Amino acid sequence: MDWASVVGNVGNNQYVDRITGLKNNGMDTSSIETTVESTVKNLQAAKGSSFVIFGEPQSGKTEMMIALNARLLDEGTTIIINLLTDSVDLLRQSLDRFRASGLSPSPKQFSELPKNAADLKGKKWVIFSKKNARDLEKLIELLRHETGLMIIDDEADYASPNAKVNKDEKTKINELIHTLLGADGQYIGVTATPARLNLNNTFENVSELWVDFPPHPAYVGQDYFFPSSGEVPYRLRTFARDEGNERSELQNAIMHFMCGVAEQHHLGNSKNFTMLAHTSGKKSEHGEDVKVIQDSISVLSKADHPSFPRLVSRLEKVAAGYGDAHAVMHFVLSNINKHHIVEINSKKDSGAVADIAKPTSLFSFGAGGNIISRGVTFDNLLSMYFTRAVKGKFSQDTYIQRARMFGARNAYKDAFQLWIPDELMANWSKCFEFHKLALQAMRSGSGAPVWLSDHKTTPTSAASIDKSSVDFEGGEMSFGIFDYNADEVDHLFEQNGRSNKDTLNGLRKALNNNQFPQYLFDYLSQDDQLRGTDICFHKPGQFGTKLGNYDATEVRALRRKKGIFSNNEFRRGDKPMARHHLKVFRNPHGQARLFYKINGGSIKFIQNRQ
Repeated sequence: MDWASVVGNVGNNQYVDRITGLKNNGMDTSSIETTVESTVKNLQAAKGSSFVIFGEPQSGKTEMMIALNARLLDEGTTIIINLLTDSVDLLRQSLDRFRASGLSPSPKQFSELPKNAADLKGKKWVIFSKKNARDLEKLIELLRHETGLMIIDDEADYASPNAKVNKDEKTKINELIHTLLGADGQYIGVTATPARLNLNNTFENVSELWVDFPPHPAYVGQDYFFPSSGEVPYRLRTFARDEGNERSELQNAIMHFMCGVAEQHHLGNSKNFTMLAHTSGKKSEHGEDVKVIQDSISVLSKADHPSFPRLVSRLEKVAAGYGDAHAVMHFVLSNINKHHIVEINSKKDSGAVADIAKPTSLFSFGAGGNIISRGVTFDNLLSMYFTRAVKGKFSQDTYIQRARMFGARNAYKDAFQLWIPDELMANWSKCFEFHKLALQAMRSGSGAPVWLSDHKTTPTSAASIDKSSVDFEGGEMSFGIFDYNADEVDHLFEQNGRSNKDTLNGLRKALNNNQFPQYLFDYLSQDDQLRGTDICFHKPGQFGTKLGNYDATEVRALRRKKGIFSNNEFRRGDKPMARHHLKVFRNPHGQARLFYKINGGSIKFIQNRQ
């Protein structure tokens, strides 16, 4: 027997074995398989050196990444580096899941690798590293003789982009990842919020090669928690932002959470559950939230406490909304000592996030900052108390990541509790409305991604947007050029009693997907149906008659940076106050484009023209 040929040789079926194992456990793997196949195809293409995989928050990206690592190993990749945000808790959570999958070679932290670079030769490696300067510098030194590295960057929009892109400099982490990639490395960014990577030109990623990772069938996300109708099906509790009420509102949320756990157990869902409190980015304030939780539990667990009668009276009123009030009260008070409270991401001696990510106590509570906001998947999350706002504009990528209630929550989604100030909920909803339209644009394959912003929200931080290649159009979106024929086009915009739906259907039939994208058709149709919002169909107009205002190139292209669809156009339509406006502009050369504009005052469309 040639034992030398056996060493480390597990064959080239790790990916198939992983998918088979997941299916045997009842998981639908269709989205994983589609994503992995598309990714491998892009990597094999000569131009596929840097691109992005994007999916919804908490939609199973870690499981997809495990499958992708397995497939790359089968394809002969020698060294795979998985980058994670700079958090020991997140590293441990991901590394444990990867190791439990049975990958060969077993994933290693960079600190577990051989100290001698020569000892890496002749073997495959799956490496995990946090995105901090010290770790990356050591990893670069260790891998200095290796070429053709494969980097898979989890939460890729965090730390990796160059926040000094407009200063002809590079931020430290961005520079180190560039060095790690070298001349022949390949980069895959994985994220739920890809706007920053696109607008920043991070590692020259190619948006045409981006891969969509659709959510699994059990996923509950934006359409459920932020429906276009505004009529939420879960337990949403909004309140006015008033510092004086903060403690009282949090205490209400705590009691509702415990009653909600009792309700789930009475319905047969006998699991441990988690409540998150995310009120501030300031570490000094995390302890205040923890104290409110501790004080509430302390009072309810001591019958001789002076405040016990008052708090029990409040609890009785809450329990009445969760079925049999007597049974709910009995469950909560008899199990009150089955609790665990964790302060997350506050100081070095804080509790491990793993204690509540997979809750080990009946009533599990987590309070804290940035780790709650990003990356961690919380199983059995039943309640979220969320009041963290910003002084300036809402960065959409940050606030979309904070939707920790998304995930595999089908079993109890109607019972989920979200506590949030009403103004914050309105702004959060706007972030998701803009994000959804951008994702629909990407999924339609109609060209470079388009991102929306207004006076309150922006796709990502201004410092990360590469001003040398990004256009900020004044609230309008334009589509593919087509030959203009008045007899064929003009009547499409004459409603004459037709409904918005009929008019949209007529436009969709007459114009192809490049000229009137499906994602916009779907968005307008849904918005009109669910919110009764008017759409103004303007009569086609001429562009370029006053050549003093435009140059010949702009007239030919039917596009200019300042925009064509001015706010004055609203008044020329028969529904000037409508939310959505559609108009065809033609030039003297017999060509035309369809333009779309939201009547939102400060709304802009941002697109990377590179």
